[in-house]
Amino acid sequence: MPKEEKISMLWLLRYLSPVKGRLVILLMLLLTSTGLQLINPQIIKRFIDTAAYGGVLTTLIQLAGLYLIVAVVNQLITVGVSYLGNDISWRATNRLRGDLLKHCLRLDMRFHNEKTPGEMIERIDGDVTNISNFFAMFIVQVIGSFVLLGGILVFMFTVNIPIALVMTVFTIISIMFMVIIRNLGVDSSKKEREASASLFGLIEERIAGIEDVQANGNVPYVMNRFYRLMRSVFLKGRKAWMMRIVPWNTTVILFALAVTAVLLLGVHYYLIEEITLGTLFLIYQYTQMLNDPIEMLGDQVQEFQKAKSGMLRSRELLSQRSEIVGGDEEQLPEGALGLEFENVHFRYNEDKPVLKDVNFVIRPGERLGIIGRTGSGKSSLSRVLLRLYNIDSGVIRVGGTDITKLKLPALYRRVGMVTQDVQLFDGSLRDNLTLFNNAVSDVFILDTTERLGLRQWIDAQPKGLDTHLSAGGTSLSAGEAQLFALTRVFLSQPSLVILDEPSSRLDAATEAMLQAAVDQLMSQCTGIIIAHRLATLEQVDKIMVLGDGRILEFGDRVELAQDPESHYARLLSTGGREELA
Repeated sequence: MPKEEKISMLWLLRYLSPVKGRLVILLMLLLTSTGLQLINPQIIKRFIDTAAYGGVLTTLIQLAGLYLIVAVVNQLITVGVSYLGNDISWRATNRLRGDLLKHCLRLDMRFHNEKTPGEMIERIDGDVTNISNFFAMFIVQVIGSFVLLGGILVFMFTVNIPIALVMTVFTIISIMFMVIIRNLGVDSSKKEREASASLFGLIEERIAGIEDVQANGNVPYVMNRFYRLMRSVFLKGRKAWMMRIVPWNTTVILFALAVTAVLLLGVHYYLIEEITLGTLFLIYQYTQMLNDPIEMLGDQVQEFQKAKSGMLRSRELLSQRSEIVGGDEEQLPEGALGLEFENVHFRYNEDKPVLKDVNFVIRPGERLGIIGRTGSGKSSLSRVLLRLYNIDSGVIRVGGTDITKLKLPALYRRVGMVTQDVQLFDGSLRDNLTLFNNAVSDVFILDTTERLGLRQWIDAQPKGLDTHLSAGGTSLSAGEAQLFALTRVFLSQPSLVILDEPSSRLDAATEAMLQAAVDQLMSQCTGIIIAHRLATLEQVDKIMVLGDGRILEFGDRVELAQDPESHYARLLSTGGREELA
């Protein structure tokens, strides 16, 4: 077995280890089922020979009854084997699905920016389903087939050596051929999975943007792309299927030749009276039985090719490494945290710098307002602070500690961020607000929501905090969603909070109420507010004006407002239209 396959099998066996007890039971059932399959043709042989030579009726009835009992027991065991095989496969591969999802959630944003959710669903579930299908039948059919083949051939050598030799040669050639070409369709199957992932990515992407698709009349364009991807899936799937069925077609031809030879020999020995009629039937029956495990092995070679493509893609995904690596420190000073950017440079792509030599300091408890044109680097600044991306050079310190030296959970526990988009999960309102943290009391939740203006909406829900929310947030208005996101962050009691356009979706009255609540809630922490509306920044201590990734201006808000030459003062005088339009 090639090294790559050994690694793949050892990798898969790691997921089978927790279900080894079930595997032992399954193997025992398989051996029992195989034994019963070998017994029944011999019962029929005795029945035929007894009838042919004028045996007593009682013996025939007993043989018929024994045949029925063995057949029924074998069917019951077959059901148990099928159930247990599927149970083992799903238990094992569900662990793999969990590992893949956990791994993907830990990968950095550069990786996720290159992958659509639809593609990731196909990678985490679709590829693993192929492995699961292989697992489900591999033990049952492959191991069972080899045991049955061995039993048939061993018994045939006790009946007729020339016929047994023909059957053995057929079996060996069939198995050798399948082993030799077992990887024939792996590459094609992998390309088929890639095409399928692209198709799912398109469907997810367009459904997520359905408003834009319909509003801009892009349905024909989307359908054109859909048909092109469907054609790619069809062509690659057809090629993969044709490659995978080569082993099966070969075994069909070999079996036809083997059956012809065996039956000719069997009839010959019967005519010269070296075997009985019952033995001739036994030979025919065992020959037919020999085809079943060979066909099963051929089917499993096809499943193996699909499963191996899934294994390769899953291992490839698990081999991806995040650029974001946590440090060893997890302690930060109590209370509000200071923030320092020192010579920070950052770019998403090699040819397009986003932050250039950014330097500033915020003392604990201060509030910084950040303004600038779209694309000036405002949101990028918050992303590197939360280590969603690594900076190219420089140092970012929170509470005096370099964030690259902090464990990621330690950073996320103390730094919170509110974005313009809120993600709701399928669960209760309480779970969505606390992100499934049962340690947060209902009293604290309701107190926080009341100060943020969300309490009235909660009280109007049929079951209050126990109200079930569906994923996606369709049950919330844009303003309610923003209040929801603010509540979620402040329930975690951060020491440093980033508000990215906190009032962009709110009307004037709600914004005024929200501003008062935010002022109160931020009294115990350091705050960074990214805003387009200058009114949102009336209570901040410092102002930073960004332009093309550089700090154009940084200083005390009051002093900048009074300096007619400052960018901030000019923005105030023009109502923000001069540089923020």
